[in-house]
Amino acid sequence: MIAARYTVLRLLIFIGFFALFRLLRLEVIWAAVAAALVSMVVSYFVLAPDRRRLEAGLERRVEDRVARRRAQVDAERVDEED
Repeated sequence: MIAARYTVLRLLIFIGFFALFRLLRLEVIWAAVAAALVSMVVSYFVLAPDRRRLEAGLERRVEDRVARRRAQVDAERVDEED
């Protein structure tokens, strides 16, 4: 769920800056380029807490998978020894 929230917020920031640059009468391509650059910088700082939560969730899932795989390998070793 946090990944969807993070993605939506990044898109909203981009769209906001794109609209601002279009209001400033920039051509569409330049408004898109400027919005992309500015939104990347703003997102880096504004969405840092969400990014950390996303990182923690991904790290936890990877650790769980590694632990399950180790348990599975250990169980197979025990079966082979018997």
